[in-house]
Amino acid sequence: MVRCRPVESFVEPIKRKERKMRSTSVIRTYLPGLCVAAVALPEFAEEGSNIEIEKGTDYSNNDNWSIKCEDIKHDVDVFFVHPTTYGPPANGKYIADLNDKKLNEETDSSAVNILTAVFAESCNVFAPRFRQVNEEMLQMPEEKKAGYMNIPVSDIKAAFTYFIENLNNGRPFILASHSQGSNVLQLILLENPDLLNKDKLVAAYLVGWTFTDDDMKKMDLKLSTTPNQTGGLITWNTIGPSGKSPTLSKGARCVNPLSWTTDTNEYQASMNKSAKIQLTDGEEVVIDFTSARINNSGALEIPTPKPEIVKKLNLILGKQCYHRYDYDFFFYNIVDNVAHRCKAYLDMCSIKYDST
Repeated sequence: MVRCRPVESFVEPIKRKERKMRSTSVIRTYLPGLCVAAVALPEFAEEGSNIEIEKGTDYSNNDNWSIKCEDIKHDVDVFFVHPTTYGPPANGKYIADLNDKKLNEETDSSAVNILTAVFAESCNVFAPRFRQVNEEMLQMPEEKKAGYMNIPVSDIKAAFTYFIENLNNGRPFILASHSQGSNVLQLILLENPDLLNKDKLVAAYLVGWTFTDDDMKKMDLKLSTTPNQTGGLITWNTIGPSGKSPTLSKGARCVNPLSWTTDTNEYQASMNKSAKIQLTDGEEVVIDFTSARINNSGALEIPTPKPEIVKKLNLILGKQCYHRYDYDFFFYNIVDNVAHRCKAYLDMCSIKYDST
């Protein structure tokens, strides 16, 4: 578990147009989540399943947190749910074991630490571990998927409840996630819309999953349509001109992370403050990386990146499916927007308090 890291370890200043940052031995290969409290494995669980489900997960145990900030420096917290990092082969073990030290280390270094960096300049970071499902479940019948998804849903609901009751201390917060993490939060909020104190919610960055108008109505959340709006849901799924994504479904809504609006105009690459991309040979920061528009399918569509970038991307989900890079391609725009939304919320609260 990381207790909390200084801001400068997350967000480095941009000093020139295109810069190789550092090499890394772990390249993220996380995969999309799956559609669907101590819970039990369904009766059809395969022999050899590795998890004692009935026990639930104890979030008073520091080992069950990737990041649990104890050096509180900010007025706003972020509760972050990570994407799938438990890939094939499952070998009949479809639920990740929280005692798998190697998986935990890879999850922290290749997903949690990198993705939460967009929030760390403005927020105290809290990121629970949870019993995620394996990517192989994509091949299962829907009824089996639903049974297994109860397990990460149970964990994250317990983690969020523990966070609010024991760690948050009444501060405003951001809810954030990617991929399976966004799927899990969606399932929780569809069934428990009152779990969130909407008066304390700065924003919900639930990226890399489909959220429809009907979903948001049931979750009692509105889609954010302006850069400084507070209390709204922000989501997108990144693809190329002919790309398809397994996380994009009919009715998907989208917020463009260049403009932070929901119109279908194409916003130019000059609005891209900088991407921070995890490539197969390391990390690169690229200013003015890409333009983006919301297409007719509700996807965030970008032009094909330069060949020298494309050849170093991990496109495991398809040639023009940039799901893996939903945060990377717009990294510093997100950093900037998180700061603006936090300020807008705190300024609004200050006005409220001054008027009473």
